[in-house]
Amino acid sequence: MATTAASAAASTTSPGQWRAYLYWGVVFIGLASLYPLQVRLDATFSRNRAIEETLYVQSGETVRRLSFGFDGVVSDLYWIRTVQYFGRKLGGGLTGEGAVDFSKLSRDDMPLLEPLLNITTTVDPNFTAAYRTGAIFLAEFDYDAALALLRKGIAVQTDQKTLFRLWSDYGAICWRAKRYDECAEAYERASALAISPNDRDWTAVMVGAAKTRGGDRRTSYLLFQKLRDEAEHEGARLSAEWRLQQLTSLDERDFMERMIGRFRETYQRNPASFAELYPLLAAHRDEAYDTMGRPLALFHQDFERRFGRYDRAPLDPAGIPYRYDPVRGCVGLDATSSVARDLEERCP
Repeated sequence: MATTAASAAASTTSPGQWRAYLYWGVVFIGLASLYPLQVRLDATFSRNRAIEETLYVQSGETVRRLSFGFDGVVSDLYWIRTVQYFGRKLGGGLTGEGAVDFSKLSRDDMPLLEPLLNITTTVDPNFTAAYRTGAIFLAEFDYDAALALLRKGIAVQTDQKTLFRLWSDYGAICWRAKRYDECAEAYERASALAISPNDRDWTAVMVGAAKTRGGDRRTSYLLFQKLRDEAEHEGARLSAEWRLQQLTSLDERDFMERMIGRFRETYQRNPASFAELYPLLAAHRDEAYDTMGRPLALFHQDFERRFGRYDRAPLDPAGIPYRYDPVRGCVGLDATSSVARDLEERCP
């Protein structure tokens, strides 16, 4: 009798009800498996971050042979990876909300940059942007590697305009590295390859500057402005802007130290703080000009904003307060500032 009742109940269960039971069973199993799945994904992601720092094939020739004739496509892929790698290592990317801080670059932090650039330019030897922009990336922490990359490009190029640009970049990096003999030679070669009179003129000026006035700040301004205006990649443009920011900071500090000198002449001592120096800076700020003869924004249109702190410590071009040493009477950069420090740093 009981068996008959159970059979009757089973026969009354419709196919729709069975589908509902199946649906909820799948949902329950899925929910139950979420936690172990997340644990597995987290472990995989951690391993992938380590794999990111590894190049399984470091030979450009091997990659070129494996490209089966698609050299351009493969080199583009490696170039994209290079730019992304460089951007991630800067901590905010080359664009977007993050701040680009070139002062944080080091060879140890970017071990794959040079191999990636070598692979890119070996797979496609005519990839001019990779030579030029890659050299600017490398030059932020390794001059020798940057110059080697440019020499590699120069060795395989035949186009006169491209060779002119590569030799100009070579001279620019030698100037930054204070290798003035190499710089003069590079600009001599560039001048001989120049197509337009303007290019011939400015490279000839750089030859003379490297031979007779190494380290001249005005020439540095002109050089980095040229690099910024002709940059083929956002990272290269930002690098040139960073160097121009450094030169601006040096001019700002020069003016403040001149005012410290005037204060010392009057009171026979250094000012005790920026607050004590402030009235003199405010009174003479219309005299503040950069090496190119342009008004320094710190003392003109940005004066109220950048001197607005309670202690009257002015903000440097990166937005960090300058540091004042009352014993030596000099103005320096704060340890947290991203303004470059490798030229003419007088108040370390």
